[in-house]
Amino acid sequence: MSSPDTRAAMSKAHEEAARAQLRRILESTFFRGSERCCRFLEYSVRHVLRGGAPVEMKERNIGIEVFQRSPTYDTAQDNVVRVTANEVRKRLAQYYSCKGAHETLVMGLPLGTYAVTLQYATPTPSDSTHDLSAQALPDQSSEAATPLGKLGKRATRRSWGIPAVLALALIASLATVFSYLLTRPHDVAQDAWTPVLESQKIALICVAQPPAYTHLSTGQFIPVPDSFVGVGDAYAMSEVARFLTARGKSWRMVAGNETPSQELKSGPIILIGANTNPWTLRLTENLRFSFDVERAAVIDRSQPGKEWQLTNITPDWKAPQDYAIVSRFLSPETGEPVIVLAGVTNSGTQAAGEFFTSPEMLNAALRQAPKGWKEKNFQLVLHTRIIGKTPERPTVVAMHFW
Repeated sequence: MSSPDTRAAMSKAHEEAARAQLRRILESTFFRGSERCCRFLEYSVRHVLRGGAPVEMKERNIGIEVFQRSPTYDTAQDNVVRVTANEVRKRLAQYYSCKGAHETLVMGLPLGTYAVTLQYATPTPSDSTHDLSAQALPDQSSEAATPLGKLGKRATRRSWGIPAVLALALIASLATVFSYLLTRPHDVAQDAWTPVLESQKIALICVAQPPAYTHLSTGQFIPVPDSFVGVGDAYAMSEVARFLTARGKSWRMVAGNETPSQELKSGPIILIGANTNPWTLRLTENLRFSFDVERAAVIDRSQPGKEWQLTNITPDWKAPQDYAIVSRFLSPETGEPVIVLAGVTNSGTQAAGEFFTSPEMLNAALRQAPKGWKEKNFQLVLHTRIIGKTPERPTVVAMHFW
């Protein structure tokens, strides 16, 4: 039997190999564009390396510790953990089918659990030492007396050891890939973004800029335009940038207050925010769903009196709920695709950004979409509740295709 020191050394070698593999995965092109996936995978690997049981990886605990959700948050309404886990499975499958095809350690995330599995394809140096120390080495006299046939059998068993382990690791990796390919939902997000992704021109992300002032010692307030971006708008912009980058689409960020019209006519546009983004208000003013800034409402132009208005708004423009409009249409002036992700407040814009870059949310929302919707213009009105400062998963309250 191996000694306790030998087992400890082997365990340490495995842990170091796992940490090194984790670094390679997080730095790969498949993960570095998604902060959420990186945080989830790192948390799961650390849990396993600490000796934690898979059943201890609870959705609520992950939501609280990894995604800073409230201890009382509703997991049925906020599915950030489930969505991220599915995304991690997809990215791991992509990693091991491409760059990591020859890795000696395979990380997987089986369906039904949030704890990673670690499969070592080849023995570490400590494993080799352990295997040798666990065998009773024959003395020279017994080795000399060993029949040639027995030596041949031993040599055969040793020669088949590494290939067999490699074959099993390859099978496990392929099984992970095929399991993902068979179980993954259709990428509706790809369909929703097709006009932008297929354009040969660079996409412009035009973000709102709220007014801000600085207080001088004289008591005066001086405007400082073009200095800030709302937090919710920044979240939406980062989700869009991550989404486009992951799909190989080039993009550039521009400021709503200082972007000339000619620049917005040069290619696909993604407009972030409404009230302080003049281009959002201008390009959507004649669409069915648009914003009434003064009344903090989304209005339906096809049904006079139909609207979704915010109430109980605080002086700093916060509310316990929000409404947002997601629009995709071709500009009648330029023929270029336009996507609008905007809420009545910053929180609604954040929810719209998360919604329109999530295949899972889009798939659920567009099940009732008319046939051929991929080729149509459309608008969706979203509603979200605000818990603390975080918007919950939005629901679609109205949609229009043309």
